[in-house]
Amino acid sequence: MYNRNQVFVAACVGLFLFGITFLTLGSILPLLNAKFETKGLSSGLLVSILPIGVILGSMFFGPVVDRYGYKLLLIISIMISAFSLQGLAFTQSLNLLYTCIFLIGLSGGIINGGTNALVADISDKDKGASLSLLGVSYGVGAFGMPFLLGVLSRHYPYTNILSGTGFFMLLPAIYFVFISFPSPKHENGFPLKEGIGLLKQPILILNALFLFFQSGVEALSNNWTTTYLREKLQVSNEDALYALSFSVLGLTASRFLLGSLLKKMSSFAI
Repeated sequence: MYNRNQVFVAACVGLFLFGITFLTLGSILPLLNAKFETKGLSSGLLVSILPIGVILGSMFFGPVVDRYGYKLLLIISIMISAFSLQGLAFTQSLNLLYTCIFLIGLSGGIINGGTNALVADISDKDKGASLSLLGVSYGVGAFGMPFLLGVLSRHYPYTNILSGTGFFMLLPAIYFVFISFPSPKHENGFPLKEGIGLLKQPILILNALFLFFQSGVEALSNNWTTTYLREKLQVSNEDALYALSFSVLGLTASRFLLGSLLKKMSSFAI
């Protein structure tokens, strides 16, 4: 039997880590451009690889957690993200750089989808408020990465900061090992026919279309803000990172506010 509070903390920690990794590329993209300038780095390709990984991870996690549960998949995904940060920090190979970004996206998509589904599963009431509070943890992690780089990059190379962050990410995985998670829903296999049937739900398609554009805007903002500010407006790297941090801070504040509003208003009205 699982403890709801322990599982909710685990979900928040997982999404916090996803926030860190998801903002990493946008935070260091100008530095990667400088590092791989002579090796033919394509910034557009690099930025495209990340959401491809996220999409695949988002598609992959559902059938797996329904069959085998959340625990092992989330632990493996966190470890993949942690070691990918090490590769991102120290690789001199363009192909390995692309691979690390893809793995960060893949594992991040699993963590993002898995933690949201996990909180939905353990929330009997105020589900929207719980998911909004979970979203705050993403915002804190996403805020922390560019802010940390902005503060520490005056004293340490970004490679050391990324490496240290990667080692830090292994610690929450230990917590995951020692707590219980909800049991798998479909131990005999994923009901494929029922899953396909969901595609006939108009409200699901409408929400998916909305999130298609919202996610695109978020990805553009996260990945290109620092590059635009540095190259077009001649802003220093530290100030560009602070700007990205405050953009995410606004997102975090709105999710925190949303958690309170959903207890008093309908999601439709909001």
